[in-house]
Amino acid sequence: MKLTEESARKIFEEFRNGTKKIILIGETGTGKTWMAREICKVALKNKWDEPIWISLDQKHDKKSYVDTVARQLCLPTSADEREEDADENEKEKEKKNVDILKILQDKMKCKLNEAENFVLLVLDGQLEMVNTDQTEKGIEDCIKEDILGLKGDTENVEKLKVLITRRERESEAGDTADDGAMKFKLERLSEVDASNWFIKYAHANIRLEKENYKKVIEALQKNRRRPAEILMLVGTLNYFAKDNVRELKPAVEAAAGGLAQLLRYAYDREPGNSMINCFWHSWNFLRKHGGVNYNELITSWIMDGCLKHTNRIDKAYMEGHSVLMKLMEYNMLKMQEDNIIVLEGASLEMEEYCRRGYWGTGDPGLASVLKGIDTKDGKEIPRAHVFDGITPADGMMRTLCGYKKEDKMSSLLIDGSRLCREVHEAFFARKENLNLLAIFSPRLKSPKELSISKPENLLVLMLRGSYLLEDVNIVEKLTALTVLEISGSRDCNILLPDDFFSRVSQLRSLDFSGTGIESLPASFSELTELRRLILKRCPNLKELPKLGNFKNLEIIDLSECTSFKKIQEKSFRALEKLKVINFSHTQIEKLPIVKTLENLSIILLKGCTALSGMRLLKDVKSIKVLDLSGATNIKEIMYDCFEEATNLRELDLSETKIQYLPPAIGDLQKLRLKNCNLLRNLPALNGQVRLEELDLSGCTMLEHLPDLSDLKKLKILNLTGTKLWSEELAKSLTDEIEGLEILS
Repeated sequence: MKLTEESARKIFEEFRNGTKKIILIGETGTGKTWMAREICKVALKNKWDEPIWISLDQKHDKKSYVDTVARQLCLPTSADEREEDADENEKEKEKKNVDILKILQDKMKCKLNEAENFVLLVLDGQLEMVNTDQTEKGIEDCIKEDILGLKGDTENVEKLKVLITRRERESEAGDTADDGAMKFKLERLSEVDASNWFIKYAHANIRLEKENYKKVIEALQKNRRRPAEILMLVGTLNYFAKDNVRELKPAVEAAAGGLAQLLRYAYDREPGNSMINCFWHSWNFLRKHGGVNYNELITSWIMDGCLKHTNRIDKAYMEGHSVLMKLMEYNMLKMQEDNIIVLEGASLEMEEYCRRGYWGTGDPGLASVLKGIDTKDGKEIPRAHVFDGITPADGMMRTLCGYKKEDKMSSLLIDGSRLCREVHEAFFARKENLNLLAIFSPRLKSPKELSISKPENLLVLMLRGSYLLEDVNIVEKLTALTVLEISGSRDCNILLPDDFFSRVSQLRSLDFSGTGIESLPASFSELTELRRLILKRCPNLKELPKLGNFKNLEIIDLSECTSFKKIQEKSFRALEKLKVINFSHTQIEKLPIVKTLENLSIILLKGCTALSGMRLLKDVKSIKVLDLSGATNIKEIMYDCFEEATNLRELDLSETKIQYLPPAIGDLQKLRLKNCNLLRNLPALNGQVRLEELDLSGCTMLEHLPDLSDLKKLKILNLTGTKLWSEELAKSLTDEIEGLEILS
């Protein structure tokens, strides 16, 4: 079935001819949602009632299903309880006597009874996000019976038509018995249609030279030709045309190599660009946990430090909103009903070719720590809804729309300057259900000054940029604490008592970045639930206690702890979930044994000048990035170090003293050997078919290049400051490898 308006009309006619259920099947990005919307437009043109649309890209519970449908039927929702006006008390009394679900079900029955034709129910999205109990019963039956109240109502059920979108890999399993359902498979675009889509959606400010235009069209025609990919390609070119015009020309050249190459060029950047940081945060979070409200997403960007404005809530929110609009304009994120933000499905595979994607899989992020659903003894533990209904206010982000319902507030992010205008005892007095408190640049000497009314309910305490802090003696009352960040008090030598962590054994994320902390107390070993240990830029920290109990730890970041020397363990064997190790710019002399870690994907040892050797990684099959640049004491990489590390994509040995590389070095995209001035030889690289960047600048003793003619994806070859460059070599390589840039 082609992706056209005519196809939408034909599918609609099947409903009119008596078909009760239609399933649209296709690969990710083939336009299933687009087609469903076109069918809804046809239904409205034919004077059917407004369709009921439920996006399954969001992780729903019963309350969120009810709210989604109620909103479309113009009924009150649970979120409306936060709204206040002068008659609030009367409204509250009224709401207590009203069952929203009962109103919804009655309204739905009236809608079906009064419908001249039929009512269309659209279930759009991916089944992976549907809860287990819903898939066992069948998501369609769950919504019809538990939400719409149609169980046993044969007459009204007959008036409800169902349109389902389903990914091809889900089509066999399904979510219900598909007896009598008509299925339409959406095909990829033809070469002509792909060209027409690009022409139709290309922005006027994307000016392509005739030759480059032809190359982009050819790339579209020979590659996957999925509509979502074309829109992402157009959106990414528009990003360069509007925000980074100096790089538009090389971006267009990258686009000629296909979408993957263009996305890598655009989004595979080092931290520092807010839009790219926010995209990767969203990519990591949304693919795991489904869609979220746009304010929740911006809040998580603020908390994870993705934006430039880290110390002002109002400016950070404005920046975050601007970034969100851009990411939607560039077709990397999209907004569903109820202001729910989801990923463009065609971006899900970006981890296969982008370094920042590797980072995304490594770092769970604060939002993931809070909203992830854990499994314990085979039972699901409901996630904390700490961000639900969060909105911006004066120097704050809060789950509250008025001052009279402070007892319902669950989250509060606030500027320190804003909090200074309040009397703390009065300000926190009624906030008894506060689960999250984040203060940016707090003007506090001690957290005790906050006078939190119910500290035992707090899940998150964040004191970011706490430059006046002298002590942190508050955690003994925070028995439910999951996330603790106290950062930015570098000039203060905070001493932690031995029992500091004894009352917060459920802690999952600990961040003492940029503090003057010298050591962690003995009770640190009790944090067996810890997933994130972030202690970067702690110049006085010299060693860690033993980590043997930390079986859930996923990321450990000690970067720029310039005095850090000692790790107690010889082996990280017990840290079986570890994904990221960042010991950059520390004084460690040896990395613990990591060869048994099946999830380890990133090791960063940049600038570790005391490091004398590299552990074997041949059994670490998940390793994707190894950065040893600036580890000037490294003289040798063992012959079989990377023998089975077939997933290694980036290897940076710049400024080391190595003379040779082992013959097996993974399946690389980037190989950086900058200023390896003792390097004498390179192994054969003809098997490195993914290789895009080869940096040999400053390798003064290197006299010969291996055969590079098979490296068809090579785009950057840096020979600056070497004896290797010649006009003859340059001409030979550029003739053999299209789009290669040689730096000399």
